[in-house]
Amino acid sequence: MVSRRKLLNTMGVISSMFVIPNSFANISPEATSVVPLLTNRNKKNSYWYIGHLMSLLITSKQTGGSYALLRSTERRGFEPPPHTHTKEDETFLILEGEVTYTVGNETFQAKAGDVMFLPKNIQHSFKIESEMIETLILLTPGGFENYFIEMSEPAKELELPPLPHSPPDIPKLIATASKYGVKFSLPK
Repeated sequence: MVSRRKLLNTMGVISSMFVIPNSFANISPEATSVVPLLTNRNKKNSYWYIGHLMSLLITSKQTGGSYALLRSTERRGFEPPPHTHTKEDETFLILEGEVTYTVGNETFQAKAGDVMFLPKNIQHSFKIESEMIETLILLTPGGFENYFIEMSEPAKELELPPLPHSPPDIPKLIATASKYGVKFSLPK
């Protein structure tokens, strides 16, 4: 028969196996202070980015780095060149419009209601087929949303900005994106 003391010691050892200290679980101190949040698109979290309206609904700072959620309204003709994310996966939920994604050697036609998953370290690009698209963008882990803050101006209205009068500053775009682990494949 097992003594009460031995049983309690055994139960303590077993139960401690299910409690993983934060340092071993790779959980940042910020993740332990994550709180519930209700959010929406508003002028405080929205930016005009090279002809698009980008809203940072949930930032990586608010999720302890786990993810960021953006809402994007983008117009045809202002898509980025082929590029590769080295730090995060991207998931797009198409709310409105049609877009063609090229991922590696594959092509995907997406429309409202479709979800496109783009894993990191695979080159991709997209072409907006309709006049514009409306998407939710999930970045896992978060952090890349800060690129949009650096490369944008605060939105003056919750609508698409005026058309840019000049092309974007490509050297600045490449340098800023590279800080966040994005590599562009530009034509030579």
